Amino acid sequence: MADHPHRRFTLGIDVGGTNTDGVLYDTEKKAIAACTKEPTDHLDYKHSIDTALRKLLKEASAQEIISLNISTTLSTNALLEGKGSPVALILIGYDDFPHIKEEILSVVSPSAFISISGGHTSWGVERKPLDLAAVTKFAGKYAGSYFAVSSLYSPRNPIHESAAADIIRKAGCAGITCGHEMARSRLNSVKRTISAYLNSSLIDVTHKLISGVEFCAASHGLSCPVMFLRSDSSLVGGSWCSRFPLETIFSGPAASMRGASLLAGVNEGDAVIADMGGTSTDIGRIRGGSAVFSAEGATIGAYRTMIPSLEIHSAALGGDSAVRISDDGGITIGPERVVPCCRAAGGGECGFTPTDAVAVLGAHQLGDWEKSAEAARVLGEKIALSGEEFARRVRGEVSAKLDRELAKEGKGRRICVGAPAAAYSESAACCVPHLAEIASAAGAASSSLSLSCLVSVQHSFMDGKFYAFLPGGQINGFDLDGILSRARSALGSYLTKCAEEIGFSGAVADINEEYEYIGRGKELSFLSAVTLNGRAVINKA
Repeated sequence: MADHPHRRFTLGIDVGGTNTDGVLYDTEKKAIAACTKEPTDHLDYKHSIDTALRKLLKEASAQEIISLNISTTLSTNALLEGKGSPVALILIGYDDFPHIKEEILSVVSPSAFISISGGHTSWGVERKPLDLAAVTKFAGKYAGSYFAVSSLYSPRNPIHESAAADIIRKAGCAGITCGHEMARSRLNSVKRTISAYLNSSLIDVTHKLISGVEFCAASHGLSCPVMFLRSDSSLVGGSWCSRFPLETIFSGPAASMRGASLLAGVNEGDAVIADMGGTSTDIGRIRGGSAVFSAEGATIGAYRTMIPSLEIHSAALGGDSAVRISDDGGITIGPERVVPCCRAAGGGECGFTPTDAVAVLGAHQLGDWEKSAEAARVLGEKIALSGEEFARRVRGEVSAKLDRELAKEGKGRRICVGAPAAAYSESAACCVPHLAEIASAAGAASSSLSLSCLVSVQHSFMDGKFYAFLPGGQINGFDLDGILSRARSALGSYLTKCAEEIGFSGAVADINEEYEYIGRGKELSFLSAVTLNGRAVINKA
């Protein structure tokens, strides 16, 4: 029997708004073995992925591949462009807190909405019974829709959300998300609700991507795991990604941060990294050689979420941003995205973009540069500029805007990646590493597991009990050592189970504890809370 080929390569595919990039990464040499860039087909994602895989697998056999890792800006773009699915929202127990309800509804616009009685206290005690009849009627009326359910203090007791979800599933729904599923034991009613709402809105677009990727993998004979990059640059399997698509909200930017660090050799020190794509420029920081994480969770536009994420801010600045002339003769860039003139098929709709400006100034390989030149001439005439002068002015405006966005992140080495980066980096004083145009795919190829969760153990001075609030419920009692032992066990089981669902078997839980006392006393009677911080790690022993 012939020996099986040694598995040493990973495949990284980044599905962006403009291009789909691919990297074949040698895990032993820690080097890129091959790369490719293909236009993204928004009508058929799997066509773009299939083309990239076919080219990369000329350099390695399917049996040599450890995993196929996917990063994408599709979730980010869907939210920025308002293309998520409509979602019906159920709020439980918020009628006594109208300011919270108003804040939620000032951010999201559900296709249908109901506020009903129920919810719990901060100790997980039921405030009012759940109005089951109202849930049943609402679920029946909007059967087949996407749903989000948020109950007051559900991280402390999720029973009302779970009961409502059961009713909705039985009535029939396209997809549903509960607030406590997004919170992972953390409290914040507004963020939790918004996260559940956005998660459901992204289920359809993410499902299409996952189906396309899995079909392509099978068609190329890949028997390796198919993984997807989350916003914290860690990997999850397709089944997890389909349940929690919001976790990929900064998948592309997280991949580019990791890839830029790899390509630029950032092992220590501080850096500011900008990834310029077709729709947006995503900016993050490296401090002391490590990526900076957001303590508050991912934020995109008006949406503040509970999703673990690198600290990244997105600016509506990309190669395909629409260029406009304002009434006072100034030039504005974005935020709308249009098809560049040089890439318009036939007589299709298009608009002048920074990509067209670069094409006019000599990058003729970008497409039909003569269309760009004609558009630049027409627009330039409006403000008494030649076509070439107009293109230079656009390039200068983009560089200046990039410089301003980078300055917001403070000092540090500036690294720019992404296909358009080289054209605008000089004025913004950026370093552009070799293969900067495929940084996100390189980051996807070199990513791994990262999974964490915390458990809060609160001491009630009213009844003397200790309450441990776990991802799936609570335990309580007077024996702190017993409560902590059970909480550690439950948290460890939760983390290892999640790791298996994500696609990593053999993970173990690493748990540490932080004690908080009232006053200076360190005795049990002064103990206010214990926080268990757990993370799943791969046991390499």
